[in-house]
Amino acid sequence: MRVLIFTQHFPPETMATGRRAFSLAEGLSRAGHDVVVVTAVPNHPASLKGAHLRARVGGEPDAGRFRVLRVPLYRSPDSRPVKRLLTYSSFMVSAAWRSLSVGRPDVIVAVSPLPTGFAAVPARFWYRAPLVYDLQDIWPASAAVVGVLRANGWMFRALKVFERLFYVCCTAIVGITRGFKDYLLGLGLPSERVFVIPNGVDGRLFARPRASHRVQRPKGLVGKFVVGYIGNLGLAQNLETALDAARLLMNEPVAFVFVGDGVDKQRLQALARRHGLNNAEFLGAVSHSDVPSIMEACDALLVMLRQAPLFDITVPSKIYEYMRAGKPILCSVGGETAALVSQACCGVAVAPSDPEALAQAVRGLLRDPQRCAILGENGRRAAVEKYSSRRQVNEYARLLGEIVREHSRTGLRRLVWVPRPSSVVPRA
Repeated sequence: MRVLIFTQHFPPETMATGRRAFSLAEGLSRAGHDVVVVTAVPNHPASLKGAHLRARVGGEPDAGRFRVLRVPLYRSPDSRPVKRLLTYSSFMVSAAWRSLSVGRPDVIVAVSPLPTGFAAVPARFWYRAPLVYDLQDIWPASAAVVGVLRANGWMFRALKVFERLFYVCCTAIVGITRGFKDYLLGLGLPSERVFVIPNGVDGRLFARPRASHRVQRPKGLVGKFVVGYIGNLGLAQNLETALDAARLLMNEPVAFVFVGDGVDKQRLQALARRHGLNNAEFLGAVSHSDVPSIMEACDALLVMLRQAPLFDITVPSKIYEYMRAGKPILCSVGGETAALVSQACCGVAVAPSDPEALAQAVRGLLRDPQRCAILGENGRRAAVEKYSSRRQVNEYARLLGEIVREHSRTGLRRLVWVPRPSSVVPRA
């Protein structure tokens, strides 16, 4: 099977969509499939600050397993909507054009956000190949939730129209949660074309690191209960809540460590300085291979999203890595993420945007090391048994194989989309 994957972000970038695309490309190629990835040079505003993020335009073989074709695009550290729109638009054009000369694939996979899906549409019709959209982030609703787009503004309304038109072009859509599937069904997509395959974690990378590879704590963190956050410091995460919790815990042996970059990092650092938070430390972005050792140096790991109906139906991909790391999870997210943590008994779930509840949860873990160990082991076991990336890739491979076989029998088929009001569409 020849698979063409579109993704705007790809390693060395550490964005969740890039990790999903890499996992698919590597897993499918190891299974004997011919995989080509069309992507861009590192382009997220946070990525442009990372000295370790280097990649050039052109072809890039990945250890002989699959091909990576990088295209040029407009890049800017400015995260304002106009600049981001230029980045997305230029990638759409470059990726679409480059894909028309890679040879006919049996199936095309586009990993969200929505502009990446648009980039795949010309190849879908040029090669008359089925298109599978991997839905990691519901656009444009998520952009409106964090204020990047004005809800019900002209740009938001236009993107909503394009969103629905794009879904009609897809042979199948794969969401990462049941809530995503309900959202798509609410738009009128037929259930036989909507699937759920959650994210997973690479057990080889996130196995417990050897003692010689572990990160040593700085002197200021020795003897403290370290709450670690690793990932994007963006607008959706609402990390100001964590800083408010740090203020409530200033007189206790607790420290918050934020590892990564993002559009909200400078504001958060300024806020920490303004309040004199000597128990909040910000570190720069690191390569994904260094993340397991950093997690090992923490006592608990923090996952956060702001309070919004849209985020109740998502599950941040980092939570599976947190589980595999064997550390208790402090979950300041509602909906399906909180349910996952509760069902796996791998952490403490509190209401989003509630610093008092978060501080109290930290105190509870601080005072009960035995409970921390039990919660961590529960998470590790669930990650191994249910959420390994190998298992997710196997599910994907089976699905793609079925789609290719069906396509060979029926030819190019469009989904029948019946527009109708939906009670499950998240509001910004």
